Amino acid sequence: MEVACSCPPRAVASSLPRARGMGLLEDLFSPRAGLDAASLRSLTRYRRAALSGCTSILAKVVVLVTTIVSVPLTYRYLGADRYGLWMTITSFVLFLGFADLGVGNGLVAGISEANGRDDVAQAQRQVSCGFFMLLFLACAIGLLLAAIFPFLHLARFYGTTTALATREAGPATVALILCTVLSMPLGTVLRVQLGYQQGYISDLWNAGGNALALAGIIVATHLGGGLPILVCAVAGAPVLITTANWLVQFFYVRPWLRPRFELFESKVAMQMAAVGGLFFVQQCFGLIYYVSDNIVIARCMGAAAVAHYAVLQRIFSIGLVAQYFMVPLWPAIGEAVARRDFAWAHKIIRRAIVVSLCLGTMCAISLLAASRYLMKHWSGVDVGSLDSLRIGFALWVVLVGYIAAMNAVLNQPGVMRRHLVLFGGAALASLGLKIAFARHGSLAGVVWGTVIGYGVVYIVPATMLAFRSVSQQQGAGA
Repeated sequence: MEVACSCPPRAVASSLPRARGMGLLEDLFSPRAGLDAASLRSLTRYRRAALSGCTSILAKVVVLVTTIVSVPLTYRYLGADRYGLWMTITSFVLFLGFADLGVGNGLVAGISEANGRDDVAQAQRQVSCGFFMLLFLACAIGLLLAAIFPFLHLARFYGTTTALATREAGPATVALILCTVLSMPLGTVLRVQLGYQQGYISDLWNAGGNALALAGIIVATHLGGGLPILVCAVAGAPVLITTANWLVQFFYVRPWLRPRFELFESKVAMQMAAVGGLFFVQQCFGLIYYVSDNIVIARCMGAAAVAHYAVLQRIFSIGLVAQYFMVPLWPAIGEAVARRDFAWAHKIIRRAIVVSLCLGTMCAISLLAASRYLMKHWSGVDVGSLDSLRIGFALWVVLVGYIAAMNAVLNQPGVMRRHLVLFGGAALASLGLKIAFARHGSLAGVVWGTVIGYGVVYIVPATMLAFRSVSQQQGAGA
């Protein structure tokens, strides 16, 4: 296939991905003189992972500030019924995040492999296939929802009680779904940046989107806009920022990667769909691992128990810092394996485990000490001295960081199926334990179900698989 017309110069294609304008942040952190190529690549991977972790935390801080400012503002402005409608619509639309069927993560894996091989043509095909597959899925979802929308009784579905909320339910739903569908193909830019180990660039753009959304909320409430206008401000701002990111990335930073339909290949698309399918299954297991707690508690113990548990979970979620530094290692490891830099891969597995456990432990201990104070000021409930529920959440914080490290190592095409068996088995085991404990009236048992399930089924086998997989790939390439 002829791609020379759109490829970067040879010097660019054969070097580390230092696209135009993207090396400035990196140069601030480390000199480049006196390093051989292997050392330079290793240093670049570490530095980009550290940058991405720091900017992820920054982006989360922006989200936290936005939430602190917007929740009381919008609640007072909308009232209980319309605010509840907004939250319900948002919860429903969140499930559309699964509609890409894992294609986005498949694109990240493909880009990291192409980067490791310095294969620009492969990267071009990956981006074009990923973009048009997501565009097709977005159009299909949009058409399906447009076809069934006239037959939906949204007011009854959402349980609205006021005439104003009933009138706004339809337009607000349409606005939020439209923004979500538009973000699917545009989101390819975020996958490309993550695949090239430049997640910190995406984080900065996303932080800008959240800041713009906050400005939109303030303007919409000041001007007296209705719920649909508020939804457009909140959901539309990130879409505008992602569109700007897409244009900058594919028209200035990496114009040779701009999606073109003539580069779409069915074979590449099928391979991406196959890898994406594995990620989709993992996402489904992730719902069991992370989201099922409140559902199990509500069904077995009642809604009042959910409130106490959910507030504590939100408090301890503040300590999920390790995962922000683990996620950027996923494409870095894929690129290293593609370059057959197995020594670095072995080293980073050990370091990822140590860093995730250390960060998780420090955050867990800090939150154990602060949880009583935070719980009292957030919910007005004094939980007293340490109990099994908070100890379970502290172990959960460490566990989540460790799982993020294993995901970075084992979410590679060659080993992901075996990892999926372990992850899925642990998710199902933990779900069974959660239900059993909850039926016996143990609120703490719900979080302990996750800790025990993954502790028994996942931790040791996943660690062994991580080291063995790199050794096997090294032996196969010898």
